[in-house]
Amino acid sequence: MEDNKNAGVGRKFLEGILVSFEIMAMFMALQIMVSIAGAAGALTAYILQTGEDVTHAQYALLDIMSDSSYMTKLMVMATLASAVFSVPAYWIIWGRNKTAEDRLFFKEKVLKLKPFAMIVIASCGLYYLALLIVAVIAVVSPSTMYEYNEMMDTALGGSEMLAMLAAVILAPINEECIMRGLILRNLQRFFSAPVVIIMQAVMFGIFHGNWVQGLYVLPVGAALGYVAVRSRSVIPCIFMHLFYNSLSFAVGMLPEFCQTGIFAIIVVVGSAAAVLFMGKTGCTPQVSGTEYH
Repeated sequence: MEDNKNAGVGRKFLEGILVSFEIMAMFMALQIMVSIAGAAGALTAYILQTGEDVTHAQYALLDIMSDSSYMTKLMVMATLASAVFSVPAYWIIWGRNKTAEDRLFFKEKVLKLKPFAMIVIASCGLYYLALLIVAVIAVVSPSTMYEYNEMMDTALGGSEMLAMLAAVILAPINEECIMRGLILRNLQRFFSAPVVIIMQAVMFGIFHGNWVQGLYVLPVGAALGYVAVRSRSVIPCIFMHLFYNSLSFAVGMLPEFCQTGIFAIIVVVGSAAAVLFMGKTGCTPQVSGTEYH
């Protein structure tokens, strides 16, 4: 009997993990396919314009793929294509199944000024925590940080408007529907809330496809998972993700002191204290269970 019980628990664990990774892999594959299609389109256009054969055109493709203008457009297309599938998928599978209790809870407990303020304050702290993690990575492995910065400059340096569209609008909607929508909601069928929050945070790091981002988004993913579970909705997560990503553009316009390590530590400690205080005074939405729609 005990062996059957353990086998059932093991199957439950594997099912929850495998389905979640299948969902993540599917959307990662979709974005890769769009990127490949974009590269093939650029290669075809080059051949038609120059009349060169495929062998010589492949060398030109390397130059095209290092062009930040092209790569920013490609990133927008890949993210948009993923969102075209992730948003309806989340809505069809989970989002449309909200109960009257869920809607009332969202209106009375979540759609309030104080939870909104907590999300904003937490986002600021998380952003500066990410900067501190990046600073540590830069000290431990300068070459890795250099390669990461080069990659991000290529991906986002082509057009500031397109970069903002991808990072501030498309990515938060797409990633939240996938991670805090489809994946977190699936994990809730198999695991307790703390385990779900940790697991989806790790998967959120993997989803970014490089270990620098994978490390510094771990606390962000955990916070977003916590918000999703406590609010029973993916909507606050989209806003929090949107605000967090927008800080990458806003902080660069602040005075130099606001970009120092000392200031980052002050913001992290101050925001954590503020959120904890507001939570203790009853501002955090309370939930009766671990599931949400």
